[in-house]
Amino acid sequence: MKTILVVGVRGIPDVEGGIEKNAERLFPLIASRGWKVCIAGVKPFIKAPEYSGVSLWRVPSLAFLRTGRFFYAVATFMKALRMRPDIVHFSGLESAVLLWAYKLIGCKTVIRYGADCYTRSWKGIGKWVMRWGKYQLRWADSIIAVTPALRKKLRASGIKNHIHVIGNALDRKENFPGDLNAPISGDYILLVGQKPQQKNIHRLVSAFRVFAKSHPHIKLVIVGKYDKNTGRKQSSTFADDRIEMLGSLPRSALAPLYSDARFFVNPSIREGYSNTLLEAISFDCPILLSDLPENRDLRLNAKHYFNPDNVRSMVSALNRAHANPDMFRVSPRRFPQWDEIADQTHQVYKTLVAVDAAHLASQGKLLRS
Repeated sequence: MKTILVVGVRGIPDVEGGIEKNAERLFPLIASRGWKVCIAGVKPFIKAPEYSGVSLWRVPSLAFLRTGRFFYAVATFMKALRMRPDIVHFSGLESAVLLWAYKLIGCKTVIRYGADCYTRSWKGIGKWVMRWGKYQLRWADSIIAVTPALRKKLRASGIKNHIHVIGNALDRKENFPGDLNAPISGDYILLVGQKPQQKNIHRLVSAFRVFAKSHPHIKLVIVGKYDKNTGRKQSSTFADDRIEMLGSLPRSALAPLYSDARFFVNPSIREGYSNTLLEAISFDCPILLSDLPENRDLRLNAKHYFNPDNVRSMVSALNRAHANPDMFRVSPRRFPQWDEIADQTHQVYKTLVAVDAAHLASQGKLLRS
């Protein structure tokens, strides 16, 4: 049985984050296709040794001197030395800092290239880690870009070969518990995102305040990790009774929020293939989203898009969606299911293993001749 080591996923199941959502839905399906899959996660997100046929391994914690990420990189490589996986699947550039070392021990490497891979907001050592990760892309055996726009960015940077476009998929409603109630009532607009700067939350709040002057009964509900100690100015941005900060919620708790929202808004200034947007569509929630190339790849009607850098454009979009939310629903039939995404990813893995087997066979013939 061929083996895959997944690096860069904090843990599964029901862990907040797009990378974790992708891993939770994808890798059990890969395992069901005859692969032995091991996800290397971290405390406290790994709570069991196995999930739906996927082996879960928790990296020993090292919580001092801010060395956790470096220790994770080294520990997962040591795991690979013992495990000798056929393929190492990196969930992003940051997790691929030691890609060169995996290549030296003979592993085939796959990098999933999403929104975080091209962000320019990294600072300090993180900036150099991402630059080193981008340099190593030329050594990867395959790159999975989550949208055509990201593939275009890769090609513009000189990386042209072995790029596959494989996005995310819609959830079936049975993947979510059906007996939960939303933690909030009334008429509200919903945003789900754990990175305030990337998700452009502050500009959306400014637009919402203008919008709310004409619609005082509407609330803005924000779900996601937000540290209120990041600064007095930022904290005061959300000091409004009409803005509800629900903090981090498990993915299983989001279903009633999507179902009851007047509409869902994604104001991101950097995006890959948004899982939360697809979740909203799964629950027939009307949607608005920023006019980014990655979002344009969804090929929705122009009415769904707004300029994420312009508050006036946001206000106009909020008014349009509020006036007739039914016009902003999107048919789920436009999007793939996770089985289709698993088939596409499985084909990438099979190709890598087949190429490797052919190379070994040709070497054997040379030795015998």
